[in-house]
Amino acid sequence: MNSSQILNVFQVHIKLPEFFTRRFTLLIPQQRKRINQLMKERVILNYALDMERMNLWVTIQAKDQQSVMDILSTFPIIKDVKVDIHELAFFDSAPLGLPDLIMN
Repeated sequence: MNSSQILNVFQVHIKLPEFFTRRFTLLIPQQRKRINQLMKERVILNYALDMERMNLWVTIQAKDQQSVMDILSTFPIIKDVKVDIHELAFFDSAPLGLPDLIMN
């Protein structure tokens, strides 16, 4: 990705199937591997699953909504889920990292 390219942030709501078939369950490790790869590349900023395992929320950096769709199309589970994409006006998060160093 070109470093001068402006990226927008999108919140994607993924509705999982009510019942997980065996085929769907077998896709989960591949899905997790793909998510980890995209998180390492900083394409995906957050990935969350609710306790009922019915909803995923994914925060994605991309040029536009079509780029988000292109990213989602690489998800192994994409044919079995419904997605809603929302462009965010802003995205703030708590800083991650090591605690402040205290010099004595």
